[in-house]
Amino acid sequence: MNRERILLTHPGTSKPQYLELRADGAELRRSWWAGAGKPQERMKSFGSGHAAREALEKIVTEKMRDGYAVLREVAATEPGDVVVQCATPATNGIVAFALHPDGSTLAVARGIPDRVRLRLGSEVQTIDLRTGARLVVYADASRHSAVHDMAFEPDGSHLTFTVRNTSSGEEASHTVALATGHVQRLSHTPLGRHAVGGRMLVADDHTLRVLGPDGHSCLELPAGEPLRSGTATLSPSGRLVGLIRHADNRDAEYDLEIWDVGSGRRVLGVPCPFPASADHARGLGKLMFDRTEQLLVASGETLGCYGVSAESGATCWTIEDRLADVALSPDGTRLACARVQGPVVVYDVATGQPLEPRFVVPGEPSLYYRTVAFSADGRLLAVGDHPGRVTVFRFDGLEFTKCRFHR
Repeated sequence: MNRERILLTHPGTSKPQYLELRADGAELRRSWWAGAGKPQERMKSFGSGHAAREALEKIVTEKMRDGYAVLREVAATEPGDVVVQCATPATNGIVAFALHPDGSTLAVARGIPDRVRLRLGSEVQTIDLRTGARLVVYADASRHSAVHDMAFEPDGSHLTFTVRNTSSGEEASHTVALATGHVQRLSHTPLGRHAVGGRMLVADDHTLRVLGPDGHSCLELPAGEPLRSGTATLSPSGRLVGLIRHADNRDAEYDLEIWDVGSGRRVLGVPCPFPASADHARGLGKLMFDRTEQLLVASGETLGCYGVSAESGATCWTIEDRLADVALSPDGTRLACARVQGPVVVYDVATGQPLEPRFVVPGEPSLYYRTVAFSADGRLLAVGDHPGRVTVFRFDGLEFTKCRFHR
């Protein structure tokens, strides 16, 4: 999806603040300037308009890795337009991200190489979506590591995430105070949504706990095998806990369970909706309740996505596709599914019906999509791809129609 004109902005002072690229027929024109200074210009001819647009996108990719970004005011864009696009020089692409509650900051986790030991480490950085400024808040280049379950606290003051050692399987959770940059290791592993309904879901050894506002346990469930990312979730009110049991946990009577936190009773126990031959716990991507708490959405990269009735356990709908990530809109009516090879397809949560339009990352073709997330107010939809671009679309105001083709 090549563009004919693009304006890039750099947040620093060591480079020209603005860079405009424009494909004019077979010519590529480049202008750059700082502040109110007079623009400097350069022009290069190519064999065709297509070649000029391809050259434009290659320059954009290089400049974004160098800190430049597309920055537009949300109010100045049309629904579905790109609001922000930037990039990180990621080794294995963006592996996780989270949007700040006020929609102004994006936290990005990426893989970084350790040149000494040739191992892959992890880095977490924040990107200011108003200026494009990037700040590294955590780095671990000394071991095989991967970041998951990343989320801002509801007040936006802290960023919490979990780092898994991909060699040993050990996990450690951390929280970063954004005002000071202070990193603190947590004694437990947060799971799913953070602090919903005054409650928080955490994993401690082989036990799943729901903590109340005072930090004390109000429900404890033996999880058997160590819990993995995405295998448990709190409902939006904090009233229910959904749990996928590990396939090797022979003590579990059911694969998929829902528990009432207040009474401590299991209110649903059914077989997992994924195919019987699949290791559903290892392949699970996310487990989420919709806003009505009557539907449980379970997704997996190679297993598709399923809508399960929280009352009966019956499968309400199925999305058969290879999905890199999924996200529920804040109002619970839309499900954004990032296909591994793109694009992002939006579905009606109640029916599982695919909708149009779709979201395609503009620029050079993505090797694959990795992450998708909504802002808390539902205005923005952020998409991360390999090798490390972040594209933020305006989501509010879009009028969706039923998709004519399911593939």
